[in-house]
Amino acid sequence: MSELRQDQFSVDAFLLKGLKLIPFIKKNIKFIGIGVLFGGLIGFGVEIYRSKNLVHSSEIVFILDNEGATGGGLSDIASTLGLGGFMGNSSMFSGENFKELLKTRSLYRKALLTEVEINGKKDLFANFFLKKCDLAEHEWSDLPPDFINYRFKINDISQANIQDKNILNTIYNYLNGKTNIDIENPKSSFQTLTVETRNDTLSYVWSKLYLKTVTDYYIANKTKKSKELLVIMDKRVDSLRSALYYTQGKLANYNDQNQQIIYQRARIIADRLQMNSSQLQSMYFEAVRNYDNLKFSLIKESPLFTIITDTELPLPFEPYRWGRVTIIGLILGFFLSCFYLYLKQIYDHSKL
Repeated sequence: MSELRQDQFSVDAFLLKGLKLIPFIKKNIKFIGIGVLFGGLIGFGVEIYRSKNLVHSSEIVFILDNEGATGGGLSDIASTLGLGGFMGNSSMFSGENFKELLKTRSLYRKALLTEVEINGKKDLFANFFLKKCDLAEHEWSDLPPDFINYRFKINDISQANIQDKNILNTIYNYLNGKTNIDIENPKSSFQTLTVETRNDTLSYVWSKLYLKTVTDYYIANKTKKSKELLVIMDKRVDSLRSALYYTQGKLANYNDQNQQIIYQRARIIADRLQMNSSQLQSMYFEAVRNYDNLKFSLIKESPLFTIITDTELPLPFEPYRWGRVTIIGLILGFFLSCFYLYLKQIYDHSKL
């Protein structure tokens, strides 16, 4: 048989080299066995840790509706009143601005200090989080016990003291890393909110509360100028109504007192009162129409989120599959033991 070139591979030669390892393994069977056992124990310990740290994922699929709360009819009404620059735009809720808005600390704080009802009991979400987070044994194991046992008694960040703010910031840093909104398909408008914690109720409640807080913030800011305009329109309608009723009453009194008008001067006064009454009546009807249109426009405002797939309890849970990490530990223990013995053998030969 001709000799193999250096770049050729022979299965027979490879098997022969592999068989040469058998005496080496037999000679060091105890040390290799200890290494394999040690690697297996490490792998098994990792599996125990991972099995106790399984997360419960809450997912909500929704569409972001960024159209129309303050546009269209509201802008037209504002223009008729000479308030063309009064209405705001929606730039804060579009594109990258919206993504940055979702990460703001103020939104998280507002949600954390919101009262929620769970199993018939009402409490601030921040207090519920501290009860259910299970972080004292994991991420927050280095924090003092009074941190986990702390209970908030405020529902407004303006009333918070330094300790309240420090704990809220710590919770914010944790939840911010566990709350994600992604677009799985760039061609689709569907977005997915995912919350992952070690407690299924905690994941469920936070995902619902987070969306509600963002929606409430959207409504409060997007319709703020609309509501201010509604107040202006309401005052305008009242003032025009009062002026119209006053002019109509004045005209009626004048006609009653001058039923037999002889002088043209008296007729001019009556005509002026009639003209003012007609003008005020037209302005009043127009103001009432705009006022009703404005109220209908506010009623027809669409929500920020249209939920396609909502989350529900119990959350889907995939049990942990045992054995994979342990097997990897056994294999690594074997190869690392052999590698150590090989290096030791080379070192011993170099000393001779």
